[in-house]
Amino acid sequence: MNIHILGAGSLGLLYAAKLAAAGNDITLWCRGAQQAERIGTEGISLDNTAGERTLVQPDRIKAYPLSAFSARGGAEGADVLFLMLKQQGIEDMAKQVLLPFGHAKRRLICFQNGTGHMELLNRYLPAWELYAAITTEGAKRTGPASVLHAGHGTTTIGRLPQAEGSSGQEQEDEAEIELVKQLNRAGFESFLSKEMEEMIYRKLLMNAVINPLTALWRVRNGELLASPQRVAIMRALYDEGMAVYKAGNIPCGSHLWEQIEQVCRSTSDNTSSMLKDVLEGRTTEAAWINGSIVRMGRRYRVATPHHELILQLIEGMTI
Repeated sequence: MNIHILGAGSLGLLYAAKLAAAGNDITLWCRGAQQAERIGTEGISLDNTAGERTLVQPDRIKAYPLSAFSARGGAEGADVLFLMLKQQGIEDMAKQVLLPFGHAKRRLICFQNGTGHMELLNRYLPAWELYAAITTEGAKRTGPASVLHAGHGTTTIGRLPQAEGSSGQEQEDEAEIELVKQLNRAGFESFLSKEMEEMIYRKLLMNAVINPLTALWRVRNGELLASPQRVAIMRALYDEGMAVYKAGNIPCGSHLWEQIEQVCRSTSDNTSSMLKDVLEGRTTEAAWINGSIVRMGRRYRVATPHHELILQLIEGMTI
């Protein structure tokens, strides 16, 4: 498949490297020209936790800066685009890079945490077919052209009801099936789902409980369960989120608290993305994670004081 990946952070590098190694035609769009030049010269170095290294040669991946997106035809000929930027870059990307091509029908897979980005993209790109993606793959960028595959997970893709076009498509089409096939060939355990809304809200609350606390306490995921005081604050954030979901009749399935505890255990050595952002002085996604819970609470008249405080504390750490 001809796949264009917008964003060359940890996940962008991981998916680009493995999909290219599996024989797909990959174009990687980078924020900076230097990174694009480096990948174009060296390829991508892919390491795993067993200490093994795979070098994806530069002739297997085309890399360009995002500033050249329009000049190079806006991903003309792409079967699918992966949007792998963080939430804070989505609106600028939509307005400055993608909007000139909004009239053309394209298929865009969105890998963002939090909520609100699908609706935003649908406003700017009404002709595009938008899909949400949830992945639990672990990746750590170790350089401009190198990435560590830190842990295997799953990738689930599907359309949200509000993102479906006028055709009202409900059946999986050949392109969707082929995409999942290629992802599995590349080593990503992948699925199509018609339950994306539930999965998105489950992941939202999991992130809202785990990520900000790891960032505030500067601890890895597993250390959240190390004391009853920490667990009590986790539970307060969880209970507030569940109260919002109940008031808004938002689907999130069952046994979510147990899954949050299990995620902390199974990813005990992981450094959350929000902690990485704080340590490196970058803006976090708290406004789209805990902030989403706060905004929904206001909409459904449910108080969310713990999420509001957490949001203020996190945002106060980045000046």
